Amino acid sequence: MKDAILSNYSSHLTLNPLFLRKFCCGRNCETAVISNQLSSNDSKFLSYLRGLSIFVIVFGHVGGFWVFQPYSEFLHVFVPIFFFISGAVNFFSFNRSTTTKEYYLKRFLGLLIPYYLLCILSLLVFVSLNRYLPSFEIENVLKWVQIRPSKSIMPFPVGQVWFLHTLFFITLISPLYFFLQKKNELILFLIMGIMIIFSGTQLLFDIDNFFIFMGNNLYKPIVHSSFYIYGIIYFNSIRIHNLKFMVIFFVFSLLSSFYFVYFFNLNINYEFHTYAPDLYYVLGSFSAISFLLIFQETFLTLVKYNKYIERIFIFFNKHTFSIFLLHSFSIYIYETIPGLLNRQEKTIIYGIIKLVVVLTATCILAVPFTRLSSTITAIILKLNFRSHNNL
Repeated sequence: MKDAILSNYSSHLTLNPLFLRKFCCGRNCETAVISNQLSSNDSKFLSYLRGLSIFVIVFGHVGGFWVFQPYSEFLHVFVPIFFFISGAVNFFSFNRSTTTKEYYLKRFLGLLIPYYLLCILSLLVFVSLNRYLPSFEIENVLKWVQIRPSKSIMPFPVGQVWFLHTLFFITLISPLYFFLQKKNELILFLIMGIMIIFSGTQLLFDIDNFFIFMGNNLYKPIVHSSFYIYGIIYFNSIRIHNLKFMVIFFVFSLLSSFYFVYFFNLNINYEFHTYAPDLYYVLGSFSAISFLLIFQETFLTLVKYNKYIERIFIFFNKHTFSIFLLHSFSIYIYETIPGLLNRQEKTIIYGIIKLVVVLTATCILAVPFTRLSSTITAIILKLNFRSHNNL
């Protein structure tokens, strides 16, 4: 049902390519008209990459980030990869949308419906544990609504929702990025450069606190927009398989991150650079993304060669948001049920068993969670579509 609704929405754009042409100029015009979807290879690559990324995030949260510090903390680069993928995918989603309102509706529903379902789940767990409702003070309600729930009333950790909070603000400003990509790409490059400069300033001064607005930290959306923009630009311009450029950019980013570690005497542990992303974090993440892009075809070949791995990545990609939100609940269950583990014996076997149990439980929960989220989203889209037609 959801696909049918989205198809109805996008049909107007397919029949009227002039909708996009008016936003373009010069050689970019024709490209913008036909670029309303990724190529088959790029789509598969991003799907597999998203599947791999969510696996790494779950692996990290069950102990992978801490198993071989500080080097295992480099796995945090898979979070910027999510922003990169979002930029690439959302650009083409915007092109297929007939209006900005439609684009916002689809993107925000996709973000908020799963999040609010998680809030309902946490509320049910809280009530079952405490036998009473949490305090619904205006401050707590606002935090829930603003995707920054209060830890005092959350029965299990949901620290990962900072990603949704950040992506929400990036999505809010994203139509400007898309417009600039089609109108004047150079300005978009410059904006990305300014965002990287912000991360460089963070090395010298703790500036992230200056970007707090009504309790919302806007520093993270600003810096992580650089990865989002990179996704937009790569699959539209750099993309033309300019391998030489990508290799140069990879080497430059990697060596620069090493230089700043030495020059500023930084702790190489990524854990100390994730809360307020600085230039070391940003350049290191750009180098990781560029490395994966350089070996895109190799990655695709390896995944397609093993059909079992391919099916796993496809499943993880389909249920990415559900797995991302629910895995902390599975960890909570695993760590609180008596007799399941001895926290003092954190051996490799312990880690493997915990990963398998948590991942299995999360995948089982993710299927109905995704279906419920998709159903609610489709219903809202259908109601909006009918309302639009009645007008």
